[in-house]
Amino acid sequence: MRSEPECLVCMLNQAWNTARIATEDRDQQREIIESAAQLIQDTDLGLTPADNSRPIYDLVARISSVDDPFKELKQRTNDEALNMLPELQKTVEQAEDRIATALHVTVAGNIIDLGIGHAYDLHRDIEVILRTPFRIDHTEMFKQELVPDRTLLMLGDNAGEIVFDRVLIEELLRREIQVTYSVKSYPIINDATMEDAETAGITQLVPVIETGAGDIGINFDNVSDEFLKAFESADLILAKGHGNYETCDTRLENIYFLLKAKCNVVAGGLGVERDAIVFKNNRYPATRP
Repeated sequence: MRSEPECLVCMLNQAWNTARIATEDRDQQREIIESAAQLIQDTDLGLTPADNSRPIYDLVARISSVDDPFKELKQRTNDEALNMLPELQKTVEQAEDRIATALHVTVAGNIIDLGIGHAYDLHRDIEVILRTPFRIDHTEMFKQELVPDRTLLMLGDNAGEIVFDRVLIEELLRREIQVTYSVKSYPIINDATMEDAETAGITQLVPVIETGAGDIGINFDNVSDEFLKAFESADLILAKGHGNYETCDTRLENIYFLLKAKCNVVAGGLGVERDAIVFKNNRYPATRP
């Protein structure tokens, strides 16, 4: 998807939010904001929001000399989510429609987005999301595709959220789906890496591969051969979160996007209101309940 003028404001917000996490040095913070403002002047709105935001994090790392400013916050969200895991698993086990409930549990984890600084309360927000219908709902189509031995590549999003993904993976395995999970090769915002996959226990359940890069979403010009082969050969792809939607929405593969529309630009691209939750296949019209 293309960027919009509103994305420029978001880029500056990302710069400030990341700057204050990376460094307490006010001079460095000012340099980051001024550098981001200069960078924004040359932004190509024809690129995706994810592609345009990536240089913001590069300049924060360069100026602050901190390559992974969200490291401690990622660990904290992983721990918080793991404490909730037994409760989440029990919710799905007791559900009449386990796949539909697991999808809701998994999308609830998408509220964890540290880059743009959205406030959230995991316990409160999960209870609300579990009662909220998808604004675009292709769950039934998805369930029809869950034939034993079909391959599914799941594109992970954030640390913490990755624990919620585990609940859905466990349900897919019950249906004998051959699941592969992908994470980033290098830190970017609070996106999940192999370390997070190990912490969440996903490496014990399914093969986990790296994208080959540390991009927001997927930059198909900068991925590993292993990832590209897995992406192009999978029977189904389940893409979590904003970045994966922004960078994969024009692909022709069989992709299901699972996310909360946390900004006006992504909501507009999906044709829903802001903060709606969506489970949409890219090959089907956006039918709504």
